[in-house]
Amino acid sequence: MTVGATLICETISYIMQIIILGTSVEILAFLKILAIEILYNTLIVIIIYPLIQKAGLLLERIFNEKNILTRYY
Repeated sequence: MTVGATLICETISYIMQIIILGTSVEILAFLKILAIEILYNTLIVIIIYPLIQKAGLLLERIFNEKNILTRYY
């Protein structure tokens, strides 16, 4: 999912730069930068995802506890 999202975002960004700014098309340089960014984003997700998952489980446990007394009598 990370690879696909990075690929789509960077491709759209590059196309917009070509259209709006009129930069020259350099496919090899773009592919090199794209490969580095995909690798970097994948490593970041591999490192950070377990922390986000633990935080989500903790919040789920907090909100699912029966701390509220719902009976009024």
